[in-house]
Order: sequence, then structure tokens, then C-alpha cells
Amino acid sequence: MDTDDEMRQLKSMAKWILLAVVVFFSSGYYAFQELKFMIWGQTAEATVTNVFETAERRKPLLAVEYTFTDTEGQHHSERDDVPRSWPKPGPKVTVQYLSGVEDSSRLEGHSSTTAVWVFLTCCGLMAFGVFKLYQMASEAVDGPPRRRRR
Repeated sequence: MDTDDEMRQLKSMAKWILLAVVVFFSSGYYAFQELKFMIWGQTAEATVTNVFETAERRKPLLAVEYTFTDTEGQHHSERDDVPRSWPKPGPKVTVQYLSGVEDSSRLEGHSSTTAVWVFLTCCGLMAFGVFKLYQMASEAVDGPPRRRRR
């Protein structure tokens, strides 16, 4: 194999590694958000004040504005944008929120489990990659594995 082919392979591999790092960190961020709601999230009953259709980056969404009072007695007026296929909310909805964090509420059930699965998949692939790298390094230092005779 000549040097040009090796350089092309190295550049291609570097692009894939960069993409994997970006996917790992971005999915990790969203997975951490889900973990925060799972551990510290609280629920409250909210009163729906307005429901209307909107769009974000040409993606149709249903905006739900609501008010609720948290466990500390603070009154909040917030909004959550959900997919248009989301069921129309009634006059009362249950929201999840992080106590003491402004604009942290969301409609109950509006979570991102996909990010958690992508993050866990990335962790598994990274563990497999580290294992294969360890195998290759061991082979380079010690030679190929030998079988024991019985």
C-alpha cells in the first residue's frame, strides 16, 4: 500500500471519528437532560392558557402555553412545543419541571428517549472500539495469541 492510499484512509477515518465524537457529545447532552428530569424532576398540574400551531425550521409544531405553581409556591407561565401529532391538551395538563430552574418545564411524556438510546449505543460502540484497540496493541507487542495444547 502506498503513502497516498494510507493518507486517504487516515483522512476518511478521521472524518468518521469526528462525526462519532459529535454524535456522542450531542446525544450525551440530551441524555443528561433526560437523566436530570428522571432524578430531580417534579410534576405539577398546569392550566392550559393557549394552544396554537407554529413552525420551527419548517417543522410544524403544536405550542402549548400553560401556568402552574411549583412546590415552593412560585407561579410559572411557560410553553412547550410538541409535534403536531401530539394529542390536543385539555384544560388541565401534567407538566414536569426542575425545581429552581427557569423555563425547565415540559408536558409530561414529552421526553427524548431516542437520545438516550443513541448515547448508550455510542457508549457500547466506544467500549467495543477500545477493546479492539487493546487487542491490536497487545498483538503488536506480544505477537498473535497462541493456543494452549491440552
